[in-house]
Amino acid sequence: MSKLILRNDMKNQLASLNHDSYLTYSKEIENRLLIEENVNNASVIGITISAYPEVNTEGIIQHLWELGKTVVVPKCSPKDRSMTFYKIDSYNQLETVYMQLLEPNPLLTVAVAPTEIDLLIVPGIVYSKTGYRIGYGGGYYDRFLTNYAAQTMSLAFDFQVVDKVVTDAFDIPVDKIVTNKEVIPCKQNREKEV
Repeated sequence: MSKLILRNDMKNQLASLNHDSYLTYSKEIENRLLIEENVNNASVIGITISAYPEVNTEGIIQHLWELGKTVVVPKCSPKDRSMTFYKIDSYNQLETVYMQLLEPNPLLTVAVAPTEIDLLIVPGIVYSKTGYRIGYGGGYYDRFLTNYAAQTMSLAFDFQVVDKVVTDAFDIPVDKIVTNKEVIPCKQNREKEV
């Protein structure tokens, strides 16, 4: 099945998820994520400001602040499809950009180099158990990940994880996926396939 078909099929499934389930599943993912060793050992964590129906990251970010973590969120540059991460201490440092997405306001925040990020939480729509993902089609994270060497995780509702996704040579898989039902050790799953 092509990336486009898989992406559109999953968008329809996400759109049909009822709001109560969305909140419950997001909370279950949050609870699993916050006890992960990768999270506890990381000082600087990169994460997106979620837009419904993505897994809700608002509670996660709040908890990360409470744990004393440095939270950095991306600002996208549509011209070259690049991303720069900025440190935020408050939702007041965000601005609304295209498609009503929230991104950091560079005038109120400080940019952080990729090498300073200990753990990056990578968004997507469809995932395989080996950590390959289909994103939203912009290619921002694919570009960023080529120059990022530290740990990666993704957050997904369990139905977003499928047996296999179509991959391209430039696709970079994540190390783990945290769902509302389990934590999938993608890196280990890839090693088993070799």
